[in-house]
Amino acid sequence: MDQIVYTRENQEILESSFEFSYEGKTYIISLQVIDHMIEISVILEEQTSFQWKDLFSIEQIYKLQNFFLQFTSLQKVYEIFSKLMKNCIKSITKSDNKMQIQLEFEQILDKIQFFIELHQCEINTDQIVVKLCEKISEIETKTNKQFEQLVKDQQTQTEQIKDYLAKQIEQMKEFLVGQIQSLKVDHQNQIQEIKKKINQIEDKIQFNNIFLKEELEMIKQWIEMIYERCKDKRKVIFFIKTIENKRFGFYADCQIKNYSGNFLAQNPNNIFLFSLDLKKKYTSNEINNSNAFYSNNQLLAVGGGFDIKLYTNSNTTKDNYVDAKSYGKKEGINKYDLNGGIDNYTTSEVEIFEIIDG
Repeated sequence: MDQIVYTRENQEILESSFEFSYEGKTYIISLQVIDHMIEISVILEEQTSFQWKDLFSIEQIYKLQNFFLQFTSLQKVYEIFSKLMKNCIKSITKSDNKMQIQLEFEQILDKIQFFIELHQCEINTDQIVVKLCEKISEIETKTNKQFEQLVKDQQTQTEQIKDYLAKQIEQMKEFLVGQIQSLKVDHQNQIQEIKKKINQIEDKIQFNNIFLKEELEMIKQWIEMIYERCKDKRKVIFFIKTIENKRFGFYADCQIKNYSGNFLAQNPNNIFLFSLDLKKKYTSNEINNSNAFYSNNQLLAVGGGFDIKLYTNSNTTKDNYVDAKSYGKKEGINKYDLNGGIDNYTTSEVEIFEIIDG
């Protein structure tokens, strides 16, 4: 509680005030000693244009409670009131234009209670201005402190950001230098790799162009001729291109899996060979060929005498083989016609398609 002593109209005035909250509202209580009288006033912060106050003589104070009879000095009563009003307010009740304040404090043996009744009056304009100026000053002080703290925090954050960015830049420099060195070291290897990829792309483009439109139509018709017989079975067609650019293959409706050394027998016309170069289709020499098709994880074979034998690593071995024994007799095929008269071959490309219904 702030205590102020000043003179007004040749009167010495002793004044003190304090702020407290009650039931969620803020009040300011002011005590003044004026010409042998005590003035008590209460201002509700939310309604600064009104206050409740009254003047009490020392005799009136005595009547409030016998407790004060022991004090003969107004100054002593003022001091006691200041402590009570600050620490011992039990309740505040407002009705009409009156306010009743209940104070309660403890003696050694019992609690003492008494009431002060104040009357509502309007605060004059000067008091309102003073009050508002005080509030504005408090807000300015608080705002200035908050702004100063904000500036300090921003300066600290700015320095932290600068340090962070500087570290990131250094790390980026180190990374780029390392990348440049790596590119220099690997330059020749990268060029060779790019050339290799270009060659692979060129080979792929060439292979995609090895089948002419009329050849695709021809193969389509071969498949359509056996479509009803192959319905609901796995239908697979192999296109083979050798490093000597010979183009041939076979069609089978047999599932490709590991048959553990056992050939599959052929149902009539469910397997045939073909040559794109000769534009011919070759069928089985027998209606039922007991050694028509074989596959495992190393090779695929059509015909017991290996009319076509194709290894899984066909592009790195010369052991791939053609020998017309079980197929093409009716079409007049010779032993190695599929491969242009040569038995062994190495592939440059192999494409496998499954024919799906529709």
